[in-house]
Amino acid sequence: MDEELEQKIAFIESAFEMEDLKALAGTVSGMRAPDVAEILAALQFDRRLVLFEVLPPELASETLPLLDEGTARAVLERIGESMIVRLVELMPSDDATDIINLLSPERAQQVLGGISWEEYEDVRELLKFDEETAGGLMAREIVTVTGETTINEVIMLLRTEVESVEQIQNIYVVDNKETLLGIIPLVNLLVVDHGSRAEEIMNTDVVTVTVDTDQEEVAAMFAKYDLYSMPVVDGSGRLVGRITVDDIIDVIEDEATEDITMMAGTGDEEVWERSPVKVSRARLPWLLTGLFGGIASAIVMNHFKHSLESVLALAFFVPVITAMGGNVGMQSSAIVVRELAVGGLSMVRTGVKLLRELKVSVINGIVLGSVLLVIVSLWQRDYRLGILLGLCMLTIIFWATLMGALVPLLLKRMDIDPALATGPFITTSNDILGILIYLGIATLFLDWIGGG
Repeated sequence: MDEELEQKIAFIESAFEMEDLKALAGTVSGMRAPDVAEILAALQFDRRLVLFEVLPPELASETLPLLDEGTARAVLERIGESMIVRLVELMPSDDATDIINLLSPERAQQVLGGISWEEYEDVRELLKFDEETAGGLMAREIVTVTGETTINEVIMLLRTEVESVEQIQNIYVVDNKETLLGIIPLVNLLVVDHGSRAEEIMNTDVVTVTVDTDQEEVAAMFAKYDLYSMPVVDGSGRLVGRITVDDIIDVIEDEATEDITMMAGTGDEEVWERSPVKVSRARLPWLLTGLFGGIASAIVMNHFKHSLESVLALAFFVPVITAMGGNVGMQSSAIVVRELAVGGLSMVRTGVKLLRELKVSVINGIVLGSVLLVIVSLWQRDYRLGILLGLCMLTIIFWATLMGALVPLLLKRMDIDPALATGPFITTSNDILGILIYLGIATLFLDWIGGG
């Protein structure tokens, strides 16, 4: 946060202390919506709601979609339906749909009944689609022309549409059935003959997505083709909307938040949740999974208690073995989950990626196993125990890498979010299997290391 915003926050805090609402309104007047959203995020929760209420309607309509879900819901609960209607009508259709999705079904119907027919038609169409698909991301506001339209007529049309359509990058050329034929980049209008027809200068090599394309795949296409906007078509090739890069930035942030919270063994809804009881309820299932995993590890160790009693030094290295297995498994799974998330790992390339990870695990296993061998040999003055532990380290690193790479891939094949494979799941499974492998190998060579 820059110094100017920090000063504004300090002034707003003082205005709250003096209960000076006029000073609050004056402070945020003329500010940009992202800056207002950043200021709101820095305030106490109750003060966010009060400050939002003094925003001018146009600024409030731009700021509301930028707020975190918890704050946005609280704001919507606080203001009346007539105010929501006014804000929604000032928003692009995609933002308006997101806001209406935060309302209860009863209030959503009341708001839909109060907005203009044109806005209602756009929002109703967008509400049909899953929020995490191209149809749920797109905006309905687009500029379309037919192939026979002259460039001079296109420019005249733009002058009338510029206020209602934000971030115009392309003009879309369609036929009489609204089928997408091509696009005209806005900048091209500056260098072509104004008497030319749209079909003569349009670019027919257009990257499109269908309404049911998953948002992660859409984001991957934006990154792959360096796009600023992308048309969305239905199953018949009919143009129904467009997605802009600002929507994709939100998708990337949302997906990153979701993956990070799942890796931590929570849920992304916890980010917006304020109730300690509900937060605890979200975390407990994963913590219980870890607890039962720890108990399972203890049962495995109890099964090998004779080996541990025979060579007490084996017990010293259990934390080393489990920690390394967990770390390696998390590294491997994080790489695979990231590749899957950005669309960089197809099933065709799975074998190549898996083979590379296993080669890396062999190299790392040899290095780490050798280091452990030297340390144990010098510390315990027992080279045989050192060799055994080095061999166990190599085996466990190989196995943890295999598990970390395979589990996300298997979950992807089962249409389960691969992020669920990380965190407690990978760590717990590697702890149990790591101890089993370690003590199993140690038991096989117990006589050799002098514990028979």
